[in-house]
Amino acid sequence: MHFDRPGIQEGLERRGWIRKISSTIDAGAEDTSFRDPDSDTVVTLPYAVTPTFIWVHFGLPYTLLEEDQILNFFANINCFTSKAGLCVTLKRLRMFTDVNADTFFPRCYDLTEKKGKQLFVDDFMATAARSILKWVIRRNQKTSQVEETTTDGCTSIESVPVETILAAFKICKMCLGISENDDIDKECEEMDTDWTEFRERYYRVIHDGADIENSASHVDRCCSVLHKIKAIHPQLDIDGERNIWILKPAFLSQGRDIMCMNRLNDIIDHVEDTQCSSFEKRWVIQKYIERPLLIYETKFDVRQFFLVTDWEPLTIWFYKVNYIRFSSQPFNLENLDRSIHLCNRSIQKYLTNAPNRHPDLPEINVWSNKRMQEYLRMIGAEHAYEEVMMPGMKKALLHTLQACQDTVYKRENSFDFYGADFMFGEDFQPWLIEINFRPDLSSPSEVTEGIFKNLLEDILKVVLDRKTDPNCDTGAFELIQEQP
Repeated sequence: MHFDRPGIQEGLERRGWIRKISSTIDAGAEDTSFRDPDSDTVVTLPYAVTPTFIWVHFGLPYTLLEEDQILNFFANINCFTSKAGLCVTLKRLRMFTDVNADTFFPRCYDLTEKKGKQLFVDDFMATAARSILKWVIRRNQKTSQVEETTTDGCTSIESVPVETILAAFKICKMCLGISENDDIDKECEEMDTDWTEFRERYYRVIHDGADIENSASHVDRCCSVLHKIKAIHPQLDIDGERNIWILKPAFLSQGRDIMCMNRLNDIIDHVEDTQCSSFEKRWVIQKYIERPLLIYETKFDVRQFFLVTDWEPLTIWFYKVNYIRFSSQPFNLENLDRSIHLCNRSIQKYLTNAPNRHPDLPEINVWSNKRMQEYLRMIGAEHAYEEVMMPGMKKALLHTLQACQDTVYKRENSFDFYGADFMFGEDFQPWLIEINFRPDLSSPSEVTEGIFKNLLEDILKVVLDRKTDPNCDTGAFELIQEQP
């Protein structure tokens, strides 16, 4: 073992294994020293011994290994464990299956590439257009006259011209690829659109509280267009109206340098500034889920473990015990601070819980999946966990790994486990956010301590015990994919 992992070492010793003190992966020197687990004394054998089971923190070149050595590592996994890799991989999903990645992965772009940057700009404008149509419907569904206010609380009498709606129709029409001979389409075709001006008007309406002239006369048309868009855009419901995107360094982890942004120029300027500096970064940007499932008005995500024991045939084990991570602050789309929108433990552990949080939220910001199921039963959604959330997470992981099956370097007798992060829409459908290599099992809480301990033991059941007994107990691991 190249680093201490007590749960693994204890599990191996219970199975009769002994740990080689030298960290060499081959036989090494003629004398080989072991630590006797019973007496905790060092035993030296007068001959070289090649380790059969190797547990590493990062990885090893396959060429250094013998075929029968068991290793907790697969090479070339950046295709799904890095933010950039996952972004690229899921754009290729249609090459392997008829599943659309947009049904389980919020759309994502690599801003380092010229093409990716342009696709993002186009998407930002299309999202702004759809948001205007949503605003028109929402604004005119109010049953009583409500005084509009700006974000600083001052009464707003500002309005933008109706051409803002017509420009939104024009963008949506281009996205749909439709041509309908009605009066509004003719107006759109004849209109000379200034897209920068449209974007600024969008900001004034959505972010600053401005009204749109004569919006009531366009409600039916907005409903019709959005209905057509919903048929081809599965993320319409989670998009919201504020055009919030989450900007991520492509190859960092633990929430480092991640930020939420909602203005196009700010995003592009930030990316270009860092690319011109001495520490050039590669950035990806992903649509933020503006209408997530909340618990007591607080954002959360789920850390879901899974194990891969082979890539050819693809063999995936899903861990049926997960845990929920909460933000320390109430959900608020008008404040883009990381403390509200990122549930990473590496960020939240330094923060103080907001005093106005719901009293039933956990002080340590972690729930077990059993506690989550109790909450769902309480709100009348007891079916959601087993019928929607769990099956959806399994499918998302299966499709993701199928898309990179030809990229990962295969090796018999290798295995590894990963931690996927999921959020959920208001309809309980899961959305994959990212997949983590070497998920953090350090500093467990009172909730996660038992989960981590059992996880490591169950990994050994699958990886070692099944070699001699295919029908053995595999703990909380469920086999969800084993290609013939």
